[in-house]
Amino acid sequence: ALRRETVIDETRRSFALTLDGVVLEADQLLDPGRARAALEHLHLVANLLAAADMVGGTQACIDYTLDYLRTRTQFGKVIGSYQALKHPIVEAYTRYEQARSHLYSAAHCFNEQGTGEIAVRMAKAAADVAFSFAADRSIQFHGGFGFTWDCDAQLYRRRAIWHAAQFGDAAFHRKKLARLLF
Repeated sequence: ALRRETVIDETRRSFALTLDGVVLEADQLLDPGRARAALEHLHLVANLLAAADMVGGTQACIDYTLDYLRTRTQFGKVIGSYQALKHPIVEAYTRYEQARSHLYSAAHCFNEQGTGEIAVRMAKAAADVAFSFAADRSIQFHGGFGFTWDCDAQLYRRRAIWHAAQFGDAAFHRKKLARLLF
């Protein structure tokens, strides 16, 4: 049976699948010796796809924020002309470029033994940080309006939070990386 769940990112659908009463014969089960490797591979695939979605979300969030910074005026000036807003948006873009580079590297070497796992975990960690930072700055730059349901900035933040909770956040992947690299 499927049951719809409510998650923080309301643009995503999530369901709980109940398999009570399902009976499988022994020959229909995964080989226990190979199940762990299969699940670990699926976990890496999920993280690579999540990193790709997060990198795309980061770019969309930056574009959305830049559009606002170019059109909103305060004290007779476009707010994007203020240096206090230029620096953080450039930092968001720099983090985006880093995450995008990690993503391309991870996609390129995904099937390489050892290197692929390292690249995927680096990509997910970088994408988590970049997306969260860009979404936070978007809310900040939109001011009080950024926290409301009427502003899409909160949607980007919700998506960043949702992705961080899926398949491990940046801290989780850094911990795995420390084990792999040292």
